[in-house]
Amino acid sequence: MRLRNDLARNDRRGAMLVLVAVVLVIIMIGTVFSVDVAYMHMVRAELRVATDAAARAGSETLARTQNQNAAINAAMAVAERNTVAGDGLTLAAGDIEVGTVRTSPNSNRFQFVARQTPFTAMSVNGRRDATSRDGEVGLFFSRLFSTDSFSPNETAISASSVRDVALVLDVSGSMNRRTGGGTRLTALQDAVRVFLSEIRVSSPSTRVSLTVYSTNVSKMVNLTPDFDAIQNVVNRLRARGLTAIGNGLVMGSDSLVNDPLQRAFAAKTVIVMTDGNHNRGPRPDQTVATAVSRGQQVHTITFSGGANQDLMRRVAQSTTGGLHIHADDSDDLAQAFRDIARSLAVVLVE
Repeated sequence: MRLRNDLARNDRRGAMLVLVAVVLVIIMIGTVFSVDVAYMHMVRAELRVATDAAARAGSETLARTQNQNAAINAAMAVAERNTVAGDGLTLAAGDIEVGTVRTSPNSNRFQFVARQTPFTAMSVNGRRDATSRDGEVGLFFSRLFSTDSFSPNETAISASSVRDVALVLDVSGSMNRRTGGGTRLTALQDAVRVFLSEIRVSSPSTRVSLTVYSTNVSKMVNLTPDFDAIQNVVNRLRARGLTAIGNGLVMGSDSLVNDPLQRAFAAKTVIVMTDGNHNRGPRPDQTVATAVSRGQQVHTITFSGGANQDLMRRVAQSTTGGLHIHADDSDDLAQAFRDIARSLAVVLVE
């Protein structure tokens, strides 16, 4: 009986040893694959970052200079400075396409169109495969199981928004009314400062013109990259007279086509601000047709409870992507200008 029990115990020990051996093999295989899988995820993330950075740099150079070779070289240089699997990413010319972006007819999404002007967009295909200059990415342990490399691929599309912008500001008599700690005009001056500060950071290649309107309309500053010059004129504005919004919109639109510093490849945007009701000359919902015919975008900002929000909303919605924002007080006005500035910003990536 004792002998039988000893044999049973020995059988169980032998079975446990086999089970432990099998479990250890499974754990080893899991560890091997876990290390390589984690490495693969890391390399894909590095490749995505490098490809995005290259597309951004290339599109910014392309939009600013319209020089395809300079843009491609910029993309290649930035890619090379970003490490993928221990080495800088080397792009070939065939990995890069230049073109533009256009709004899809069935949605508000942008689509990349290769080899179409104005050149403001770039598509970059970041590759680590057998045909790329850097080759496939080697793995650590998976070669034990017949796989010794993998071939990640990432594509980034970036469009830089280079714009000529016409600021069209209301300086009618109602802008002398009090709001918060000052007048509506001082609130506007502060809001323009916010707008220009945001543009300086987010879209430094933008050029801005300044038009003001009351009973009559005046172009105060031609298109310029000198934002301080715009602010200095805004700080000296005085409010008086009626509200000729429609004529102001037309002169702002004109400043984007009849100006020595306007750029044919730049997107054109008119920003119209008013604190009241149109009461002089043609209505802005009629004159906006001029901007539409020129392919210009119109954003509108209404300020105070007395502004005709419905009218200005219709004006903005007459153009593709046009925004209307209403501001009740000076803080809202500053935020409205900030939001518009950010909508003009530098880069869109897919």
